[in-house]
Parts: sequence; C-alpha cells; structure tokens
Amino acid sequence: MWTCGHEAMRTRCHADTSTRTHTPCPHGARSRGSCSRGASSCVPAPPAPPLAAPAARSHWPLPLATRSHWPVALWACPAVPSPRPLPRPAPGSRFPMRFRSVQLPPPAGSEQERPGPEPLGRAMERSRPEREEAAGPDGEASEEPESGGRRWGAQHAGARELAELYSPGKRLQEWISVILCFSLICFNFYNLLFYLRLEHTPSIIVGIFAGVITADFLSGLFHWGADTWGSVELPIVGKAFIRPFREHHIDPTAITRHDFIETNGDNCFMTLVPLANMAYKFVSFSPEALYETCPWECYVFALIIFITMTNQIHKWSHTYFGLPRWVIFLQDWHVILPRKHHRIHHVSPHETYFCITTGWLNYPLEKIGFWRCLENMIQGLTGEKPRADDMKWAQKIK
Repeated sequence: MWTCGHEAMRTRCHADTSTRTHTPCPHGARSRGSCSRGASSCVPAPPAPPLAAPAARSHWPLPLATRSHWPVALWACPAVPSPRPLPRPAPGSRFPMRFRSVQLPPPAGSEQERPGPEPLGRAMERSRPEREEAAGPDGEASEEPESGGRRWGAQHAGARELAELYSPGKRLQEWISVILCFSLICFNFYNLLFYLRLEHTPSIIVGIFAGVITADFLSGLFHWGADTWGSVELPIVGKAFIRPFREHHIDPTAITRHDFIETNGDNCFMTLVPLANMAYKFVSFSPEALYETCPWECYVFALIIFITMTNQIHKWSHTYFGLPRWVIFLQDWHVILPRKHHRIHHVSPHETYFCITTGWLNYPLEKIGFWRCLENMIQGLTGEKPRADDMKWAQKIK
C-alpha cells in the first residue's frame, strides 16, 4: 500500500500484489513514481492501526475479503491479556478471599425493623394493629443500638442473666419430681392393665383421645399465662416457673441444650398430685369400683402422660438434627407438635399458637380470638399490659 505525498490531497493508491493490478491515482499517475504532483515523494503508507481483540467465543477474528489479507489479519490481532492473579490467602486461612457484608441504612421515613429471629408468620404478625410497632414496657417503639450490642441467642444479655438464675435448689427439686413421677406412672400403669376388660375398648379409645385434647388445651393455657403475665421477680414462682419462659423467647435453642431432668422437671412436679390420687384409689378402692371407673382412669392417665411429656415434645420441636425416626414420623403426621407449626409462636411478640403438646387446638383458638379475648378482659380488670415483663427481658443490652 502506497500513498501520494502531495500536501493538499492525501489520498491512497492501492496495489494488489496478488492480481498485479494498479488502482489509478486521483492525479492521473499510471505507475508508482510517475505522479505529476509530487510523485517522487510517494512514500510507503503508515502501518494500519492494530485490530481489536476478537469477541469471546467468536468463530473467526475478522471477516476476510481475499487471501492476501490473511497474514495481516492474523498478525494484527493482539493477544488477549491474561487475567490479573488473585491475591494470596493469609497464612492459616481456609479461603483465599473474605467477603464482607455491607448493611445499607434504611431509607428516609422507613420504620426500623424489630430485632430477633422471624423465620415464619410475618403476615400473622401484622394481623393486629399492635403488632405494627415493637412496643416496649411503656408502649413505645424500641430502638436498636447502633453498636449492635443486642444479640439474640445464647449471647443475649438477658439470656445470660436468666440462665444464671438456675440454682442448685431448683435442680434438686427437679430430680425429686422426675423420680417420683415416673415411679407413680409405672405403678398406675400396671394396675390399669390389671383391671382392663375387652368391653372397655370403645370407651378407652374415646378417653385417650379426650385426654390428648385436654392436655393440649392445658399446655396452651399454662403457656399463655406464663408468657403473658407475671414477672421473674415474683417470689417462688418467678424464678422456678416463669424464668424458663423468658429465657426461651430470647434464646429458643437453649431448651435443646437442657438435659432430661431440666427439660421435664417442672411438668413432672405438676403431675405428682393426680398421680398420687390415682395410686391411692388403686390401693384403697374395691375391685368392683375400679372396674366401673376404669375408662375414667384411662382418660386421666392419658392426660397425665401427655402433660408430663409436653416439654419433651416442645424440645423436639426445636431440635433439627439427631432426632429418632419415630419422633420425626409422629411430627410429620401431627401426632405431636411439628417443628414448622411451632415456629409461628416464635414470631415476635409471641402472642399466638400457645398449645405445645400436639398443636391441634392452635388454629381453632386463633380463629375465634380466644387468647385475645382473655388478654382484653384481664387488662381491662387489672390495667396490666400483656407481655410487659417479656419485653423488658428482650430489650436488655447489658
């Protein structure tokens, strides 16, 4: 390729070496060096600019017109630069890079979200006007500290303080309750089998089903009362019975770290009186009287068994690893409290789905507003606000 050296007209004369033809010069020259307007100064054309790199996964770098362009096109394609090497990992680290999560500030005018895990039931949380703001003990929305001091779980300040209130005296009471309870259960079960007859079968089935329903309702009633009212500072019952409920809302997985004694000690204590009364009947009543009352005793015994095992069932509903297969089977078929079902209760402010034995009554009681009506009645009579003590412990930072 050659160019004419005239300053006024910088045009190009092209020669194709493959066909030996010459493109005429605009000034009339027929060969190189014969241009009348400065042909002696014809110089080689400057090199063509470098071609751009081919696109990724392209089939050919450039469209080729003739075979004479092949060497030029292939030579002009620059090499693709190699990627920048990744930084070396720090000594002792498992991964070459660490990713930091950036927390964006909320938009202007938006409401700060309440702290705490809310894995399920968001719509249910917004179903009442009171749920639209995280009300503190005085009814005002609580603010999250900028330093992130409020941490939920075992590191929560309130959870640590409540865990320290578990005393050796309480542990001794739980041991005694568990031993006496299971001893009486074995004694009463043996006597029930002795007095059972085949004609009692229909009434026994109805009695067992009624006992399960009653146990589910009583578990919800007691759970609602301990969650909604009272304080940890109350004498005797505060640290013994209300403290575990306050700790459970701040650290729901704490119950999975409790052993069998701590998990079931309180429920065994509550069933000691009816178990002792049943044992007294088997010792003092005549066989004819026991034969007549056998269906009723089966109802009472089923009620006692399910009340005794309520906290253990509750613990299984928070356990996601290592459960026996038969427990998972009972949860999947909703014979005992399922795990996904119980998550609804742990949506702040914990005001619904209180039944924790089987959970059968949770939906019907929520539909008729049973717990809400009880709260409105008690608040109207006493002036006490529901779950005020629970909110106080949840908002503890130091």
